[in-house]
Amino acid sequence: MSGLNREKLNQYLPDGPITSLRRVQTLYGALAEASSGDLIGGDPEFGLYYTPGELDEFTTSDPGENKRYLITVEVDLTTEAVTAEDVNVDVDFFTPEIVERLGFACYDKPRGIDHSITRRGAKSKSSAEKAADYGIQCLERWTNSDGRQPAVGKVADTHPDGWIIQLLQNLGQNEAVQEQIKNQTTGAYTGEKRVVATVKLRADPSKLERDPDDDSPGWFYPGEMHVLNAAMKARKDEKLHSKNTSTPSLGQSACMVTGERSEVYGTVEEPMDFFTIQHAEKFNTLMRKDSWRSHPVSLNAALLIQSGSSLVDACRTTRNGLGVYTLPYFVGMDEQDAEDLYYALEELQNYEGDDEHPMHFLEDVIEQECGPEKAQELRFYVISLRNDSGDINVIHEVPDVSLYWPRKIAKTHRHVLDESSAFGPIGFETVENWQPITSGTNVSDVVKSIVSGRYAWGTMPVMAGDDGAMADDRAEWLTYALLTGDEIPAQRLLDAYVERLEQEYRDDEDDRQPINHVKTQFAQFEALAGAGLLVDKADATELQTPPKTMTTDVPSKTEIAGDGDLSRTGLRRYRLENFIENRESLAENSERKSAFLTGVLVGMTSRHQTSERGMNRTVVDKYPPTQITIDRLVRVWPELAEKSDVYAKDADWAGGSLFPEVLDQQTTALSHPDEWELSLQDVRFFYALGVTYGKRADERARNLGQRIESQDPEPNETEAADAA
Repeated sequence: MSGLNREKLNQYLPDGPITSLRRVQTLYGALAEASSGDLIGGDPEFGLYYTPGELDEFTTSDPGENKRYLITVEVDLTTEAVTAEDVNVDVDFFTPEIVERLGFACYDKPRGIDHSITRRGAKSKSSAEKAADYGIQCLERWTNSDGRQPAVGKVADTHPDGWIIQLLQNLGQNEAVQEQIKNQTTGAYTGEKRVVATVKLRADPSKLERDPDDDSPGWFYPGEMHVLNAAMKARKDEKLHSKNTSTPSLGQSACMVTGERSEVYGTVEEPMDFFTIQHAEKFNTLMRKDSWRSHPVSLNAALLIQSGSSLVDACRTTRNGLGVYTLPYFVGMDEQDAEDLYYALEELQNYEGDDEHPMHFLEDVIEQECGPEKAQELRFYVISLRNDSGDINVIHEVPDVSLYWPRKIAKTHRHVLDESSAFGPIGFETVENWQPITSGTNVSDVVKSIVSGRYAWGTMPVMAGDDGAMADDRAEWLTYALLTGDEIPAQRLLDAYVERLEQEYRDDEDDRQPINHVKTQFAQFEALAGAGLLVDKADATELQTPPKTMTTDVPSKTEIAGDGDLSRTGLRRYRLENFIENRESLAENSERKSAFLTGVLVGMTSRHQTSERGMNRTVVDKYPPTQITIDRLVRVWPELAEKSDVYAKDADWAGGSLFPEVLDQQTTALSHPDEWELSLQDVRFFYALGVTYGKRADERARNLGQRIESQDPEPNETEAADAA
């Protein structure tokens, strides 16, 4: 397990249950601090300010494989007059053991310098010229030489060792020093690697008012120098109450995390930028200086929230242009829970694959290490954010998600594929490499599909633009309903299904029917019915009724026909009748059954026109699902019934009609189109389902016959005599 520092854990672990996003973030900060033990470097006074974990991606334990560099500007302070000759640059591999000495405190904003004099380069790698700039900025920009870092400037004026910052500032403004840093850096660093820039000062502790970590003369990194730590702290404190506002936002109030009354800050930085004040120009009554009243966070809570940034980022994924955070926690956190949770988060940080979603991965780790009962206690705070040029919009936020509903839906989905008449001998074929209707799909596959959003994305209309999904995005709505077990209106689902089918038709240059999408939607629809999530009008419950469980055994010859004659029509009739009878959505609603049967007839006729008559334009092109109406259903049925009689002459095995099993099933609903209550989208979806069924009805019946023949041999003479 992780081996957290129990003393630190007890000091920072939030009291009481985890009930809010801020408490989750504070918890992560406590875990991050406790994981660092005593190896945070520098004065304990500044422990919460350090963010050593933010340098993990900039260090290397194996320089031969992964080159990461530390650019160190060395300044000798022991000479009487420090000049450019006392400044040198050392370029070396940045190994993890140095991190604790740097006193690093990040400022997680593009183009911004970090709170500490130690600063990171870009994660996308830095050129030699840029690396040289970082070194120069340590002396010039961070020290307030341009007046933009007043907090550091104040420390330089008031701290007893502030002369060190002033000296660095003067060196940073010296063109000869800048040129020396540039030349030495570009001479030793070839570029295009990740870099961190810092300073190292040679000092005599006897000349300082505040002793560094070592009392003998030598070289000291920033984390070992009190004055540099104090300036870092001052800069970070300033950002807590003055981000994007000239008037400090702070006051006395109860902290929203701890509940304790103290000085609180209103513009606290945090990894998600969940709270921003950039909407003030849209809402005139929002006063930036008063933001501490609506978002009061105490100093320690603010620092813990920032300390947990790397753990929060490990739980971030992207979907539909949104940033999605899936943050695990246990409601009642004790020390052992904290150990278990940190272990799982650490495993997630170290995971290098791309086929696991954090929610599934984390629960799996907890189950393996702590057992299934503990895994069931795990909860997730799930939040989707859209970043509109700095304005953070919350699209969805659910504080207590578990895998209960995704797993329940996954089980019913697998049941639909393997144990119902939707697929298999009576229904549709599965589709290889088309999750989640691929043969062999298991519960775990579907759970992963649900929590990642793919389960909804594969069936819902594509609505997200270049800037990401909006609040009305259907895929996001369905994903969160699946995570939480919210009721799903059947008609809203059908509307979305048809809209997606229309999109697929438009995007296909050949106007081919998206049969795999129809199958996927159908499997999903019946899975949601089986999970008890679908709701419909009070007087129309057939859509929300799950299909009957049916054996997957291949039927016998006598089940197909009493005389055991496996005729083509008999096989088709058996499949169609059982498919309809096994689901109330068709058997108990004559209008929906008529729409489905018309689709079946269109699909079968279209298939015959293509395979037997060589026709390029078929009836499905004339009556595509996206253009079908009730009036068209009424017109197409007699037209196709007539074609069925005509086409029967193409087959020597057929009687007076090519598709009698379909014509015999039709109801009287088509005789009264003005009385239909079914919505147009309902009609179109089940018509599309029928077309999909009909196109393969003949082949599926023939395959069924072959399977029956292969396992149902002719009875021997003894068996025949016994039967007689």
